[in-house]
Amino acid sequence: MASTLGELARRRIALTRILFVLVIVLFSLGRSWAADIVDVGTRRQLFVDDYLVAKQTGLIRIVQQPKRSADRPILIADQPWEGKILQMPCVLWDPQEGVYHMYYWTVTADSTYTCYARSKDGEKWEKPTLNLHVGPDGTKNNNIVLRGEGKFARTRYVVLNPQQDDAQRRFLAVYIDNVPNLTEFAASSADGLHWTTEKRIGDLRHVSGGKVTSNPRFFLIEQQWSKDAVDGHRYRAIWRTESEDMKNWSGGQLVIQRLEDDDPDLEFYHACSHFLGSQSYQGIHFGYLYLFHTANKRGVRNDGVRLAGTVDTALMISRDTIQWTRVDRNRRFFPLGPAGSWESQMNFVSPEIVVGDRMLFFYSGWKKEHGAKENKAAIGLATLPLDRFVSMEPKKESGSLTTKVFKLEGEQLLINVESLGGELRIAVINESGESIRGYEAASCVPITTDALRAEVQWRDASLKRLSGTNVRLQFKLQRAKLFSFQVK
Repeated sequence: MASTLGELARRRIALTRILFVLVIVLFSLGRSWAADIVDVGTRRQLFVDDYLVAKQTGLIRIVQQPKRSADRPILIADQPWEGKILQMPCVLWDPQEGVYHMYYWTVTADSTYTCYARSKDGEKWEKPTLNLHVGPDGTKNNNIVLRGEGKFARTRYVVLNPQQDDAQRRFLAVYIDNVPNLTEFAASSADGLHWTTEKRIGDLRHVSGGKVTSNPRFFLIEQQWSKDAVDGHRYRAIWRTESEDMKNWSGGQLVIQRLEDDDPDLEFYHACSHFLGSQSYQGIHFGYLYLFHTANKRGVRNDGVRLAGTVDTALMISRDTIQWTRVDRNRRFFPLGPAGSWESQMNFVSPEIVVGDRMLFFYSGWKKEHGAKENKAAIGLATLPLDRFVSMEPKKESGSLTTKVFKLEGEQLLINVESLGGELRIAVINESGESIRGYEAASCVPITTDALRAEVQWRDASLKRLSGTNVRLQFKLQRAKLFSFQVK
């Protein structure tokens, strides 16, 4: 009898423990589902990461690839001071003047010049005679726009100053020169042509420690050396620093290095993003990461540094300029051009320029690989429709995505979608994941178009009725691609 009672007691204790664990698990699941409210507002929401995603089933995130505007470059080396190489275009759209400004490097036998071009449409470019700096022929009859202390001055970034209170500093730039080693300089200009060097900064790759701030006024990402975990040889990685005044810099740290499952011959030749912490795109900083696919049997220096290989561009993102993530590591954002073409061995894409419903990507394309003799490079243009950096689409036929909770602050829901031959339906659900009457997916008028701003409608309900409430969106995709949404 005592034995039976003891067994019953042990079973009760065991059952109590199991129930306790279940309660904890269910409580945790409930908390994860009822997560903090995400601030959506009226800004377009891109699905480049899981920032807004609570749950997704049957979908895959795929990096989109810009379409080349032509099979030939938009700018070639056709002037005596340009040599055979045009590279690293830094382009900005100036709404005040209605023009694109381009700053690009030219490489001659013993010098690197920073030159200037301008365009009304981004495709047809003019190289104006500036009469500012003496070129290799001893005259100023050229479009050289910037000269430094040495022979290798080249712009790292040129931007429009977000602070418009000083007309003499409407344009800001960081440029580098070899004097004799890599040195960075801060400069400003009233018109983008006549530049004043404000400070000789030094080599920012030597900056370490100090302030690290989310979305600082200025930040810089560039090449730095890291060490291979296996044999200790130096390889190229990506370094970040920041500044509040463009003159004093801090917070130097590596932000992109090789991961364990990366190709051991992969290096990160360089990277670029918009120079301003405040200049995010819909809350996201897009970075363009140059993947150096090195040769390990040739072109290797005695210290292990590799010089031979091809370069193409991958996409990376950050929401704070500190933590960077490579998007879709199995797919290039911008692959190399066809074999034998002017851009078949290397490309370096510059940050996005958004004008109207197009996103423009200027890039330098190279005919031969890194380290090759007698190389040639020119500047090309590729484009994407607005917001279409990354798609969420079914792995097979269908899939779904549910957002985190957000406050609905509008009366209209617009979707960037490609669903020709398929369809997209959207349901509005409450914080607990329950359907809201009238806003079920079955009540949604199916979207079967390719549109940047397809308006979502339900047969017997208006979104206006839910304005001001906390909701989730549930996207149901059937042979469709989802890029972004916006509540207005």
